Amino acid sequence: MKAAIHQLQYWPGLRFFAKMRAADMFIYLDDVQYEKREFQNRNRIRTPRGWQYLTAPVISKGRFSQKINEVELDNAAGWQQDHLQAIKLNYARAPYYKDYAPAIEELYSRGYRLLADLSIATMDFLKEGFGIKTPVKFSSEYHVDETSSARLARLCAAAGAGEYLSGAGAKAYLDPNVFSFAGIKVQWQEFKPRPYPQAFPGFEPDMSALDLLMNCGPRSAEWL
Repeated sequence: MKAAIHQLQYWPGLRFFAKMRAADMFIYLDDVQYEKREFQNRNRIRTPRGWQYLTAPVISKGRFSQKINEVELDNAAGWQQDHLQAIKLNYARAPYYKDYAPAIEELYSRGYRLLADLSIATMDFLKEGFGIKTPVKFSSEYHVDETSSARLARLCAAAGAGEYLSGAGAKAYLDPNVFSFAGIKVQWQEFKPRPYPQAFPGFEPDMSALDLLMNCGPRSAEWL
């Protein structure tokens, strides 16, 4: 069995779902330290001027060592309505916006206390939209204490995986010897994003996968 592992993200990008689609088991890494200014609470959507971030505000002051699944949203600013409005404004003319608009509105109508719950809602929405059937687990289910490469190898072993599918960016820090010692083969993801039709002229890469779904609908999996 081939496992892939990735931190929870808010409206993740294409590489995230390409990796999920290629794996037999996908593990959401939810019990590692939250990192500010990463893609755990933000991602990018296409606009007429290029792109903009959708950033879910979180409470982080004085909480330097909190895990991703402990991070609370800062709901004082009414950000949910702002994000919904930004999606409406920039995707209203996208070919498949009307097909998914009711589900997106319902997603933003829920009350979220934790960032993890919001992220899972967006990931589930896109996973279903892309027709991905890969089963998912949470790293917190396995109670693994190791860090770095050892943590990932232990998670694979705990899930019964003999192979680990890793993003190519991890080559800079992943230790294949740890996996080899555990009897787990490492496979590197070879994903090269290809241009697809977007709602505005030109092509901006590395958008949230929401952009692909709004523009290509049921055909989206062709680009994953």
